[in-house]
Amino acid sequence: MEPLSFKVKKLQAPTDISVDFSLQLVGSLPVHSLTTMPVLPWIVAEIRRLSMQSSIEEPSTSQIRLYVSPAGLRCEPDTGKSQQWDPLICSSLFEYKPQHVHKLIHNSHDPSYFACLIKDGAVNQHSICYVFRAADPTKVSKKAILRACFAP
Repeated sequence: MEPLSFKVKKLQAPTDISVDFSLQLVGSLPVHSLTTMPVLPWIVAEIRRLSMQSSIEEPSTSQIRLYVSPAGLRCEPDTGKSQQWDPLICSSLFEYKPQHVHKLIHNSHDPSYFACLIKDGAVNQHSICYVFRAADPTKVSKKAILRACFAP
């Protein structure tokens, strides 16, 4: 009798799945961790207002790359294709585990903007609301971010 032999294909682990988005970081504000959903559009409007105000005084756009995976959410400056990524120069702006993503807000009136509320695990009971702007609103959706973050 001949021994049985077979090859086992290694399946890709969920942590290997990653989606990245090229976005503009509009701004962020610390908020209380008990901030409710009805208040978030006001916070997003305030972040956008502060961003417009600061861009009049000092024009600066922060192009970023948002990496979303089941392992976490990471935001890094987008160096573009002309510059090679250097870990000594280019570090991440923020990095969170998916369980810290508390809410995602997508404005149906202006689909190019969306916000992400991150609960900080620290004792200070603060959360951070980040507002992003996509050049192409069809490329970034709440569903796409959630799917990448919580892939099976």
